[in-house]
Amino acid sequence: MTSLRRPGHDATTYERPGQPYACGRARLWRKACWQGPGPRGECGGAVECVPVRSGDRWECRRPKQAGGRCSEGPLPSGACSHRHAPCAPVLPLRRVRARVSLLALLGLVVVLVIGPDPTMRTVVNAAAIDAGRLSSLHAGFTREEGCAACHASHGKDAWGWFAAAFHDNDPSARCTECHGFPGDALHAHNLVKVKEGTPPQVACTRCHAEHQGAEVKLARVPDRACATCHGRSLSAFPAGHPQFGARYPYASPGAIHFDHVKHINQYFTDAKYARRSPKFAAAARSDCTACHAVESATREVRPRPYAEICAGCHDAQIRKAKLVLLEPERLTAAASLLLGMPKDGDDAEVGKRLAKLSEAMARSGADALTELAGTGAAAKKRAGALFEGLSGATVQAVGATWAARKTLKPADEDPPPGWGAGETADGQSLFYQPRGHADPVVRAWLEYARATGATAGEALDQLLDPDTGAGGCGSCHRAALRAASPEKVATAWTYADAEARPFIRYSHAPHLQLLDPAAGCRSCHELNPAARYAKYFTDSHPKPAAYESNFAGIKKEACATCHRDGYVDAACQVCHTYHAGHALNLGFRQKDTKGAANQ
Repeated sequence: MTSLRRPGHDATTYERPGQPYACGRARLWRKACWQGPGPRGECGGAVECVPVRSGDRWECRRPKQAGGRCSEGPLPSGACSHRHAPCAPVLPLRRVRARVSLLALLGLVVVLVIGPDPTMRTVVNAAAIDAGRLSSLHAGFTREEGCAACHASHGKDAWGWFAAAFHDNDPSARCTECHGFPGDALHAHNLVKVKEGTPPQVACTRCHAEHQGAEVKLARVPDRACATCHGRSLSAFPAGHPQFGARYPYASPGAIHFDHVKHINQYFTDAKYARRSPKFAAAARSDCTACHAVESATREVRPRPYAEICAGCHDAQIRKAKLVLLEPERLTAAASLLLGMPKDGDDAEVGKRLAKLSEAMARSGADALTELAGTGAAAKKRAGALFEGLSGATVQAVGATWAARKTLKPADEDPPPGWGAGETADGQSLFYQPRGHADPVVRAWLEYARATGATAGEALDQLLDPDTGAGGCGSCHRAALRAASPEKVATAWTYADAEARPFIRYSHAPHLQLLDPAAGCRSCHELNPAARYAKYFTDSHPKPAAYESNFAGIKKEACATCHRDGYVDAACQVCHTYHAGHALNLGFRQKDTKGAANQ
């Protein structure tokens, strides 16, 4: 449009809103020429027409709306006789509005980028010119490459910077060049799989914001960052935190059957049991540290070694629980394993097999037994463990006596540790007397029974019987031996580590100094006498899902006693970690002769 006033339909014949320029005469005399300016801004009204030659004459071609043909006509040269001084074409209102709008938009962008920041003391937002100082650790590693160490677009030309504004410019990919994680670096918690669907992608900058100063600890993340994914307000503990699981942290059974309720309320209290180790019992019934090594406490407070806390009461029991290898007319648990016969097999068949074995023992001694353990290198190694220390002469003498249907001499009432033979109150037998806890021969027989297969079921039951089983091992290790797979049976003998919780951090060490002296560990760990704790350990087919701890589950209120506003820090990162694991992949940086950095 040529003016700010919207003209009528008959105000002028020159209305070309799409053209880049408007006639300058319209601004001066409110009457534009009929030609209008050219596309480059040149005046088109210096002449009123462009004459056309017709035969030997020139004819005027001025249009009717401009006055029609003039009376003078064209000049002899063919030029128009009506010439005017050229005007200076101007921008139309439409173009003016477009340019003003563009300038306004650019001005807004400038204001947003370098305009005042209400959180800053300066008038201009300094982040538009200088992003701010890096944290002290990153400042050292980026000194040579500068901003390009993290920002891929830095160092490119102007077009590269402009294009970066419309593309993903997340520096997380550069983070993983130095920071290594066991799973997917950009998946939530570095997980590859979750219960439902695929874990979302989480950029490093979502939690770790750089350029906030050298003193800022990037590893410290505000609680609101956790809340963005976990979908709940975590502004305060315990109000915003979900309740712990009903069996937390005792959902999984340990490898050792140890009933805290019975020991504390009965064995350490009743004089009938406490007399075996009176000083220890007096300390253990009121102080958990009598059994647990608090000086090395971390997430767990492991029990002290067997020799320190269990031997005083149980060593004598272990040494008395002998392993009966063979009897002349009865299939023992060990013989059942060697002969591959079920315990409830045919009596006549059992008698024949035992008689043949006695004759073989009389001829070959211990070789008659080791052959039954199988052939091959692995079987030979197993036989060496099963019959460790067994004298060939002893075996030969026993076999000859039984083959002749004679009776062995009476055995000592308190036989020494190791292999022995003779007649006892239970009858004639070739037996092994355990040396003490973790006896290697008894352990070898139990592991052999666990790995043998279906025919060893009843034999394993007998060997693990807490009252009559070899070495009394079944009293503590029965459930773990049954639950362990044959290839992992060795784990049944060791203390089971706590269930892996890679995103929970906790250490007993700083908490032990803050306990109420009267309550001690029971401030958090309360006994639960009603729990069916022993059922899992005595079941012939233990199922971890049915396990009940003899401790009541810990509630979040126990933690909130100290971790709350105005007392102890209750931020998410006090107890939780985001990454499943972290390692720095820095290597050594060297320089060539020109000073350039090389990897």
